[in-house]
Amino acid sequence: MRALVLKTVETLEIMDVPMPKLQPGEALVKVGKCGICGSDIRYFHGENPWGKQTLQKEIPNPPNIILGHELAGIVVDVYHDEDRYLIGKRVGINSFITCGRCHFCRAGQENLCRHTKHLGHGQGWGKREFYPGGMAEYCPAFAGQVYELSDRVTDEQATLLDPIIAALHAVDVAGPRILDVVAVQGAGPIGLLIAQIMKIQGAKTVAIADIADTNLAVAKAVGVDHVVNVADDNRSLLDLVMKVTDGLGARRVFNTVGSSESILESLQMLASMGVLVLMATREKEFVVPSLMISGERAIKTSANALLSDFPKALDLLEMGMLKVDPLVTHRFPLSRAMEAFSVACNKDRHGAVKIILDCQT
Repeated sequence: MRALVLKTVETLEIMDVPMPKLQPGEALVKVGKCGICGSDIRYFHGENPWGKQTLQKEIPNPPNIILGHELAGIVVDVYHDEDRYLIGKRVGINSFITCGRCHFCRAGQENLCRHTKHLGHGQGWGKREFYPGGMAEYCPAFAGQVYELSDRVTDEQATLLDPIIAALHAVDVAGPRILDVVAVQGAGPIGLLIAQIMKIQGAKTVAIADIADTNLAVAKAVGVDHVVNVADDNRSLLDLVMKVTDGLGARRVFNTVGSSESILESLQMLASMGVLVLMATREKEFVVPSLMISGERAIKTSANALLSDFPKALDLLEMGMLKVDPLVTHRFPLSRAMEAFSVACNKDRHGAVKIILDCQT
């Protein structure tokens, strides 16, 4: 079968690889669509974002990772007879399972399990010739983590389930309250989804900032109240937030950018007793003036998602409560996956927000 393989750092190749051999608990999925995630780009450049977020350390990636964890398709085979009812079903796929035995799993914090198996991430599989992922014609999935899709959800929409669960968990970390004023730095897919979920949670006002007009146009299309292009020297998210709050600041701030400068700006716009949630950090170290965390301000990080977030995300899609179609700006066949990654690595130049691969073409 064809697959997009990350052979080593910044070396991708469309290859013919062996069909997956199902292991206990697995189902074989004929992949319809697979999204390109920001973490796929980070793996491409040699980072291991899962290791950073979950293990709090940098670890090397193995060779020959089939990238992709935002996938949907049709189940064509299963390992266990009791899962045969899945065959022929069109499904969305939660791309990870955890050990169920460690301290974190038993405490209901499986997002921090050190023994996670995750499609497209190369971790938890032991040593393999090729590490499974969704950017392929076929992919093994965890039978207990595939969800039948209704006619109200397309394959393309279902590829957004993984970023939705990341956004759901980040919102839970923030502990939202009704009538919050919310600021989001970065209008990529995660930021756009966080903004929508915070509105669902009863936020009074949501403001979002980015440097790309395309992303901000999408933000307007999905109902964000205020957008700011911070590439314009005359405008800043900080100024806007202070204006709409009469100088009090935002009660919840989400930073998807991760630079030291953006984190300091996040703290400047954070209200007393407010919560800042960091989705990523770029630098190994950054300095925070102590006065910026006075007034009972809190800095939190968000890592991965809980297994229970996936059915919630699917419900939000089926009920039409989240607008995800405007996020998808580019589509490529798997045969042009190299070109798709070039666009994904240069989103601003191409006006790209979310890029989807059709894995059967």
